[in-house]
Amino acid sequence: MTALPSGPVVQQRFFVGDMQRFNMVEITSATTAGDVVEMIEAQGGLAGITGSGGWMVFEVAQDFGMERPIRSFELLSDVQASWNKDKMVNLFVLKLTPFAVPLHRNAIPSSSPVHSGYVEWEQKRGKWSKRFMQLREHSLWISKREGKEQVLLCSLSNFDAYIVNRNHRAPKPFAFSLKSTDSLTFFENASDYVHNLSCNERDGKLWMEKILVARSYVLQQERQILFNPKAAGASGAALSRAGTLARKGTTRRPVEAPLVSVPPLVFSDQVQRSQPFEPGSLLHGRVS
Repeated sequence: MTALPSGPVVQQRFFVGDMQRFNMVEITSATTAGDVVEMIEAQGGLAGITGSGGWMVFEVAQDFGMERPIRSFELLSDVQASWNKDKMVNLFVLKLTPFAVPLHRNAIPSSSPVHSGYVEWEQKRGKWSKRFMQLREHSLWISKREGKEQVLLCSLSNFDAYIVNRNHRAPKPFAFSLKSTDSLTFFENASDYVHNLSCNERDGKLWMEKILVARSYVLQQERQILFNPKAAGASGAALSRAGTLARKGTTRRPVEAPLVSVPPLVFSDQVQRSQPFEPGSLLHGRVS
């Protein structure tokens, strides 16, 4: 279903398949990746393109030379919020991908997946070391060897898996990265923003799928608004209606009379004026 307008409407370019063709789509802060696929398909922009898998919007982070599939329920405004506004080199591309099946909202598991194995980790620029990596508790952990003390690499609350799509000097044929979904400006040390990994292609694709699915699980638990965008508005409206009904049904209670009759205050000059007889007279104190 196409997203209802929310906030300003902007024209956004979406490439289809490759950089040779694109469609312009009007999006808002409430537009999801799935909305865009539906809109471009309705425009006929996906006709005649063959391949395996399903259509997904990819975030192409050209400033880091990597890309990732954007889940159909993710807000594109959240993705763009992490981009470097000074460079403006990142873009969106629609591609056919086998990740469309495991990343579908109906495929999210009831518990976060676990996985482990040896990978090559870029400890610092150009220096790679073999490490045992484990996916558990919605985070990635590394150690020198299996069974040794582990160190937290990153949490999937704000990191996602990316495929490296530029030439790299990784020791293994398949390179992938764990990059923060927040802005780089939030990090004091840029090396904490991206973690580069490498392994053989078979293991690398399995790592990508496991991490992407684990991230989907985290999003479902932490960002319920992505799965039921009308919930917040409906609950707010319900509260508003409930409050209106409560106020409408409320009647003002009448001011009750005091239980004890209190005579009105009488000032001294009024007392003097109300005594027509002289003091000492038998009628003094009686009001005529």
